[in-house]
Amino acid sequence: MAVQSLQKKGRKKWYTISSTSHFKEKSLGETMAYEPENLIGRTVNVSMSNLTGNLRMQNVRINFKIKEVKDNTAFTEIVGYEVSPSHVRRIVRAGRDRVDVSLLKKTKDGVKVRVKPLLLTRFNTHKSARRDLKKKCEEFFDKLLKNLDYTTFVSELISNKVHVEMKQFLNKTYPLGGVEIRAMKKIEK
Repeated sequence: MAVQSLQKKGRKKWYTISSTSHFKEKSLGETMAYEPENLIGRTVNVSMSNLTGNLRMQNVRINFKIKEVKDNTAFTEIVGYEVSPSHVRRIVRAGRDRVDVSLLKKTKDGVKVRVKPLLLTRFNTHKSARRDLKKKCEEFFDKLLKNLDYTTFVSELISNKVHVEMKQFLNKTYPLGGVEIRAMKKIEK
């Protein structure tokens, strides 16, 4: 039988988790840990409606990861963005086609991101039109991420600027009923 050595760790302390500058470093909550180093790497998922106060954004969740701890405050970075599956089911209707795309791209500053756009057509379409939409979507993200660093891309994603630009770009290929970024995730090296 293995013998475990017991260490006296002391008392746990409370640490406040702070969001990024995108949300004016709003408090995300509190957590406990023995040492501040134990907090680094923890993730926190928060509804966008809690961060912005806009109830229309309750379907979007932002994933934060703790990157550093100073004093009793844990500072985070955004590592993910996702729309709830129930919202996706609600916006997909009969008589329309759903086009899912999954892209692995690099931003201007070399950060790898996995972006999963969801395109909704107004009517049922041919397979060739859906294929063209996928190609154009990939072309759009190639152009967009070549010119934006990660933090700028995240701020434009949160403000829905990416959605609007993508819909305008793709409407030239085929008229779309809706465009949504279903998920975005930062790929760690």
